Amino acid sequence: MIDISIDEKACVGCTLCVDVCQTGVFSFNEEKRVAEVSKPKECFGCLSCSEICPSTAINHQGITLSEAYYHDPRALKMASAMKADSWHAPNVPQDKQKWENALTDLGVRLLSIASVFKQTVGSGLPAVGTLAGRTLAGQLPRYQKCHSLEEALQLASEQFAPAWEVESKLEGTDKLTIKVKGCFVRELCQREQIELGGELCALFFYYLNGYISKMGTARLRLMKTERGPSGCVYELKRY
Repeated sequence: MIDISIDEKACVGCTLCVDVCQTGVFSFNEEKRVAEVSKPKECFGCLSCSEICPSTAINHQGITLSEAYYHDPRALKMASAMKADSWHAPNVPQDKQKWENALTDLGVRLLSIASVFKQTVGSGLPAVGTLAGRTLAGQLPRYQKCHSLEEALQLASEQFAPAWEVESKLEGTDKLTIKVKGCFVRELCQREQIELGGELCALFFYYLNGYISKMGTARLRLMKTERGPSGCVYELKRY
């Protein structure tokens, strides 16, 4: 039997698990403003709830989870045996004006996507970003699973650059501070005269949060945000 539980301290009361579960495992406690497991026997382990939960507050026991790791020794050996004679670099614009035009076009697309998400999912926007970040964590090449949150934070700093310059500091066991200095999203907002803190900022943060929580097997909850033209600071609590 699958044992499913919710950490009430981490739950943000978004009700997404209630909405996504096809067998009605969850209900929402209006008094406590948290989700509850009301029909545990109905859970068949699809994991839709844990994947969509923006604060990773849902736990499953009794399910064997699989992880895909790229570039492990066996995969590298197989890839080298099948390697083509020639490799073509991606078509990256070298002309400065073309590069700027490409960035402008990408910015417009991102703003459009964020606006559509805001209109269609509303309060579920954090879940969209979180799910995208977790998906990224499962697809980026890596040799093995991270053994600590610190290792995941270091990977995030390396893999999100140069679009985002991310610095992180873990204090004790439960307080995490993330500073974002250089930021493509911030530059885009400034260029388009958009106030910081909108749907695009929300998508980026929860994208980063989903990536870190998946890679570092940590449950993180946003406690405080400071945004400004020279950088943004996010304070999170680790559960």
